[in-house]
Amino acid sequence: MPLSQPYEIPALRDAIGPAIRPGGLELTERAIRFCGIAAGERVLDVGCGTGATGAFLQGHFGIAAVGIDLSAMLLAEGRQARAALPLVRGDGVRLPFAPETFAALFCECVLSLLENHQAALTEFHRVLSPGGHLVIADLYRRSNGLENPAPLSTARGCLKGAVQRDLLEERVQSAGFAIRLWEDHSHHLKILAARLVWAGIAVRDLWGLECRPGAALDEPPGYGLLVSRKRSMPHE
Repeated sequence: MPLSQPYEIPALRDAIGPAIRPGGLELTERAIRFCGIAAGERVLDVGCGTGATGAFLQGHFGIAAVGIDLSAMLLAEGRQARAALPLVRGDGVRLPFAPETFAALFCECVLSLLENHQAALTEFHRVLSPGGHLVIADLYRRSNGLENPAPLSTARGCLKGAVQRDLLEERVQSAGFAIRLWEDHSHHLKILAARLVWAGIAVRDLWGLECRPGAALDEPPGYGLLVSRKRSMPHE
């Protein structure tokens, strides 16, 4: 199985679902309702894949969604299926949008794929309007009380870039955001693992490590939803 672009593999996408992440659109809807984003507001989906999230936001909430992704293949598929949804090819650390363009930005199971988290968060802050919401759903590391857990040298994909919750929150806050919500949704990883097994895909083929205690991790990874808001003032 070629793994340079694992999320482009049809069998893997069939197992995960059209949103290509644990939990599908459930956490997206949870965040939209928590933030109170209104119809007509502009929302950017970073790492949009084929645009499943943007189509959901358009169709169910009347939101003016825009998607951006690096995969030409996924974007081409999305443009064919969703002609009314603006899909742009680009990098999450160099967003091709003017400052203060969006009321909210979704980064679901994507931040951990980006090599420079702080650069990405700085870009997210730049394109959000004052008071705009940043929604991050992603894997995080459970350290089991260790201040400096061992690096995941054999991990790949989302798991390789996963960090502890405290470190993620620190990075988000230092980029100019105030955290409003943190929720653990790790049960979605169990559901994903079961779907992968049913499809004949090993979890280690996706992340490079087994998702079980004692398998090169202090604990299995967690999956969390973090919602923050762009601060208007440095200490707001």
